[in-house]
Amino acid sequence: MDCTDIVLGSARGVYSRILDYYTRDRSTPRLDSFWGGSNSISSATGWETNGKTTLIFRKPLVASPPSPTDHSLNSGTMHVIWAVGQRPGAYVHSPSSGLERESPSVAAFYAEDEVKYHGHRDQRGVTFIDFT
Repeated sequence: MDCTDIVLGSARGVYSRILDYYTRDRSTPRLDSFWGGSNSISSATGWETNGKTTLIFRKPLVASPPSPTDHSLNSGTMHVIWAVGQRPGAYVHSPSSGLERESPSVAAFYAEDEVKYHGHRDQRGVTFIDFT
């Protein structure tokens, strides 16, 4: 996820939060403002029903003013990455992390709705979208 513009959101019932993030390397994403940018999401909503989360947001197709934290959505097909958080009872660490070696409960580390490592396998992926 090096130099990646990220929209990160969560929902609990009818309440949601959806914000503009950036990561310059493989560390935890930070709000754009941390890197001197600004939140370019103009509107957003989300909800959770029967264990399914729906997030909807608006963000300009062209980053303006130019900023290292906001990337333009170019015409044509774009490479889009996605991830979901660790699921209770189905934590993914391969190879095992220090949590498994030093603590009997990984669940104590992964509280719900926190931004932490998403794991892999079915918890992250890539898709291609034409935003125009």
